[in-house]
Amino acid sequence: MSEKEKDMLLLEIAELTVDFTGAELQNILNEAGILTARKDQDYIGREELLEALKRQKGTFETGQEDSTEIPHELNLRLAYREAAVAVLECYYPNPHRPFTETDIHSIRNKPNMQYAETSGKGFLRKSDYVCSIVRACAPRVIEEELFGIDNLCWISAKATSEASRLTEFLILQTGMTAFGKAYYRTQSDLVPHLAAKLEALRDEYMRFAVEKCASVLREYRSVLETITDILLEKGEIKAEKIWEVYKKAPRIPQPPVHPVDEYGALIYAGRWGIHGISLPGRVTFSPGYVGFSTFGAPRPLETQIISDETWKLVDEIWDKRVQDIKDEVSMQIEEDTEKPQLLMADHFL
Repeated sequence: MSEKEKDMLLLEIAELTVDFTGAELQNILNEAGILTARKDQDYIGREELLEALKRQKGTFETGQEDSTEIPHELNLRLAYREAAVAVLECYYPNPHRPFTETDIHSIRNKPNMQYAETSGKGFLRKSDYVCSIVRACAPRVIEEELFGIDNLCWISAKATSEASRLTEFLILQTGMTAFGKAYYRTQSDLVPHLAAKLEALRDEYMRFAVEKCASVLREYRSVLETITDILLEKGEIKAEKIWEVYKKAPRIPQPPVHPVDEYGALIYAGRWGIHGISLPGRVTFSPGYVGFSTFGAPRPLETQIISDETWKLVDEIWDKRVQDIKDEVSMQIEEDTEKPQLLMADHFL
């Protein structure tokens, strides 16, 4: 590259970066160097500088190494995920936040479902919280159902953690469960014996949410397939079309899902009875308590035997301490009883 070409290139870049800071210009140069190294070139050219400038601005128009094409399998997973979310939104509709449309134009680790935002704050009931937990499980459940637990994808990775977060919010901060009405901002606010109960109650809610979500998706399997086909064909689907498909489709009856047993989960948490975990309480097999079992009672205390030598040593230490205290008191008394001698001249006497 000649000096004239360099000057023209620098002038062009200078006109495009009028308001840029020195740090941003350095970032552009570094990015251009990286792009040049990838192409195995000897010097930074105009194409690399312009590409680096677009990256610094945040516009990936050319995207030399960024492929925007979605693989077919990932596109299929994405369509099934959005269809599953749509089915659960129809089964458990949220009147405070109705959905408007969904699409498969972009891939994120959260569903692409779009909602109509309303002003104000809606006060939820306990059933609303439970419904939101079930809806949050949809991406993970549909992937396990269709592709198997050993063939999951990153697009549903956050579904279970989001459902778990909603469950912990219901248990710790609403006071609507058997866990109690106390408000806990974080899990670290819990005393040790409550952590096991929180985990047991959360697992019980997650068990119900996953089973209920799977049951709904099996019941409305035809809706799921229809919405998936529309998404793969058109790339998007509106709420009106989703409701039309949902209301007209046949349903496959499913066995009832066992409801949430809050008190049962709390009773069994961290306990061990004579029949495994069937009963609350403790069992001890230490000498003197063979087969001893209690239900809700504290652990029996073991008798402590102190030898005569230990008592003798304790007595000697105590006697020495008492003698030291007496000596200190007697020394203070002697200092107080001593009278000071006043020296006076003979002619004053």
